[in-house]
Amino acid sequence: MARITKEYHERKNELLNVAQELFFTRGYIQTSVDAIIKKVGVSKGTFYYYFKSKEDLMNKLVKRMTNQILIEVKKITERTDLDALTKLNKAFIATRKTKLENIELVKLYLKVLYKDENIILRHKIYMSNIDLLVPEFAKIIQQGVEEKVFNTPFPRKAARLIFELAQILGDSTAKIFLEMDENPEIIEKLKKEIDIYEDGIERIIGAKKGSINIVDRRVIKNILEKFKIKKMKKIKSDSFGN
Repeated sequence: MARITKEYHERKNELLNVAQELFFTRGYIQTSVDAIIKKVGVSKGTFYYYFKSKEDLMNKLVKRMTNQILIEVKKITERTDLDALTKLNKAFIATRKTKLENIELVKLYLKVLYKDENIILRHKIYMSNIDLLVPEFAKIIQQGVEEKVFNTPFPRKAARLIFELAQILGDSTAKIFLEMDENPEIIEKLKKEIDIYEDGIERIIGAKKGSINIVDRRVIKNILEKFKIKKMKKIKSDSFGN
């Protein structure tokens, strides 16, 4: 029985892995069930044994992606040695699916995710984050209220609003990352966008100004310095070109 269960999960994960690869290269709309089963090497009957439809597969894929983040966030919320502010800042960092240190990886991920063909996938990821992660953030905010470092009568609503703002931040920072090669100076807006978001969080939960840090400032500094160098090279190149 254990072997059968293992084989079931292995095949299911294989289908999910291939679907994720195709969604991120072709787009969700352009990827057919036939394309998925052809790449995996299984029959259509096998596909429908695991998933009711392509949309069902996408829902399970998104849930798997969010669950990976949820596991990391829960490790933080369940710790008894951390105060609420430390937990919240660590939880924000844990929600980053890709590390800002690897700019090229971030750009590749965003380039795929922000294709028009993947608008449904983006929405599903957003709603999955709301459903699974908001309760964990609400726990941290409630702890902060009890510790008197946060001041809000509605921890869960505050957590929900934080994620709604995160969607706006995600869209604006995605635009920055996707345009930075052609327009290196746009990267300077990144810090401002993050500062605005952090200020918004502090206001929502009644936290001390400057206490929320969703990203390590050293990482932001390194990004800015890297693209200042790139900007200078571009200026020199344009000058020689003229």
